[in-house]
Amino acid sequence: MRLILASSSKTRKTLLHRIFGNSFEILPPVIDETPLSLEGPKHLSERLSLEKALKISKLNRDAVVIGSDQVAFCDGKILEKSNSLEDAFEQISWQVGKQTTFFTGLALARNGGKEVQSGTITSQVFYRDSNFISQKLVRNYVNKEKPLNCAGSTKFESLGICFIKRVETEDPSALMGLPLIKLCSFLKKWNVQPFA
Repeated sequence: MRLILASSSKTRKTLLHRIFGNSFEILPPVIDETPLSLEGPKHLSERLSLEKALKISKLNRDAVVIGSDQVAFCDGKILEKSNSLEDAFEQISWQVGKQTTFFTGLALARNGGKEVQSGTITSQVFYRDSNFISQKLVRNYVNKEKPLNCAGSTKFESLGICFIKRVETEDPSALMGLPLIKLCSFLKKWNVQPFA
C-alpha cells in the first residue's frame, strides 16, 4: 500500500523518514489555513490536518494519506505562521516567560477519504524568562533560523529549543510537527507496519 505525506514540511519528512525510510511519497495539498470565525486552536489543528489528508486521499484512493498541522496558542491568542522575520521576532518575544500550548493535529485517510482516523496531541511549553532570552538572542535566532513556516515561530528541532525551560507532552515528536507515537497507533489499526 502506498503511503503519502500530505505536507511540504522538511521536518515532517525527516520525522516520517525515521520510521519508513524512503517508503513514502510527498504530495503537499493547497488548502486555506485561515481560522474560521470563533474557531479554537485545537479545532483548527484538527480541521486542517483532516482537510490535508482528505484532499490528497480523494486523488489517491489506493494510498494511506497522512495530514498534520500545528497551532500555537499563548495568552488567549492563536499564533499563526509568521509572514515576515519581524512577525517571527514579535511572536518569540510575546512568548518569553509564558506558557504556550501547541496543538498538533494528525489525520489519516484512505479509500478516497471514506475511512479516516484523527486526533490531537496537546503539548504545554514553558518559555524561559527575559533573564535568559534577550532581544538580541531573539533577533539572532530569527535571522539565523528564519522560522516563517512553524507554529509560534519556534523550531523545536533546532535552535528554538534554547528558548524552552520545560515541556509537558505525551509525544515529543508532536512538537516538531508530526506525532509519531499516535501515528504508529493509527497505522497499526490499519495493519500498516513501520520499518517493514
